[in-house]
Amino acid sequence: MNFFDQIVIPPSANHLLLLHYILIISLLLFVPYLGLLLGASFYSVFFKRIGEKSGNIQHIRFAKDIIEKLTITKNAEIALGIIPVLSILFVYAQLLYKAQTIAMTVISLAVLMFIISFILIYRYRNTFKVQSVIDTLKKYVNKSDSSNEGIRSVNEYEANLSSAGNKAGWIGSILLYTAAYIFVASIALASNPQEWGSVNNILLVLFSWEAIFNFLYLIAASGVITGAAVLFYFFKWQGGLTGMDEEYSKFVKGFAIGLAFFSSLFIPVLLFLNFLFLPQVALSPASFLYLAVTLIAALVLANMLYSMVKTSDVNPATAIFVLVFIVFAFNILKDQSVMGNALGEQSRQIMAVADEHEKEIKSKTVSLTGVNAEQIYATKCVACHKFDTKLVGPPYQQTIPKYNGDLNALAEYIYNPVKKDPAYPPMPNQGLKKKEAQALAKWLLDQVAAGKK
Repeated sequence: MNFFDQIVIPPSANHLLLLHYILIISLLLFVPYLGLLLGASFYSVFFKRIGEKSGNIQHIRFAKDIIEKLTITKNAEIALGIIPVLSILFVYAQLLYKAQTIAMTVISLAVLMFIISFILIYRYRNTFKVQSVIDTLKKYVNKSDSSNEGIRSVNEYEANLSSAGNKAGWIGSILLYTAAYIFVASIALASNPQEWGSVNNILLVLFSWEAIFNFLYLIAASGVITGAAVLFYFFKWQGGLTGMDEEYSKFVKGFAIGLAFFSSLFIPVLLFLNFLFLPQVALSPASFLYLAVTLIAALVLANMLYSMVKTSDVNPATAIFVLVFIVFAFNILKDQSVMGNALGEQSRQIMAVADEHEKEIKSKTVSLTGVNAEQIYATKCVACHKFDTKLVGPPYQQTIPKYNGDLNALAEYIYNPVKKDPAYPPMPNQGLKKKEAQALAKWLLDQVAAGKK
């Protein structure tokens, strides 16, 4: 039994349906944002590094612009990254309740790594804001400090900031890619119950064709959405990015169009290869339909990007950005259709456990509507029993604790008493209804627990 099985309540049929909807919404938020973050973090730290080495201001500016525009804000990181990935973890904990697989352990590891990488990438992003403050400070110090001591201190702080920022960026990016690989590998395992018994360690989870092809698809999709997002945010959103000269605009346009186009060429191939490795039991007309729509959208996208390569016209940038989300959305729907089919037997077992759990709860639930337990005690019990004093029968403080809170057992004894203690006469049947016996049993348990005398 894993940790999640101890804290999760088995979901009923209605709850399972709701969980699938929550999972789809969470993936629709998280996967595109993950694609953006994969691209933005890698290309930002890459261009910053080569820009600092070569002194190319254009590369350094692009490193700043891409991480700031594509990661949006800290609140977006929480709303599109942390909250959805935690929701995904919660849903899989429910869907894989009592399942004999290490998938939940691996998903948990991926989620933890995601959160750490988000924090590091946000820290890296913040270094650009601090750098703008330093640039302003350097101008002021240059004018007011004739000894150059101040400018040396500022330069030293700037170097330390840049070094720490670069480390946070590279470590965050590497950790993000690692987490993404572990995540897609664990999701692939979770969707293939036939492999649960044989895949019993993390190496077997990671080194599988399903994991490799799913990760390669994510990288290709990340390239497409990164390129499309650069075109959209730099040239279309709210009139485009301000302060771009012709040279910088040409560089950004060439990079974004080339990245999106060449990445889009791999998507249809990888989608088809991924589909080949799906278990037979997971296939259905719906999964084929979603795959067909995804492939058509991917081919249309590649054709539009090819047109942009030839013309360098960024006017279709908005349509391309929307089309990228359509590819993501229908592929997610295809994956969820496949998972729903594959986990059919697991879902039936969960629902059976949920039914038993619900029956157990109902058996322990007593409705006191219309029953005055205290009045029953006053008219039926008080002549022979007190809580702390021996009368005809034993005191309740002596007998009730023997039931260890088992309401049903105590209610059954009150409803149909049998002789138990030879030191006391048998208790006569009081002619109570079962509902009355249950209400009296609950009242007695509560009174003894409260220490009534």
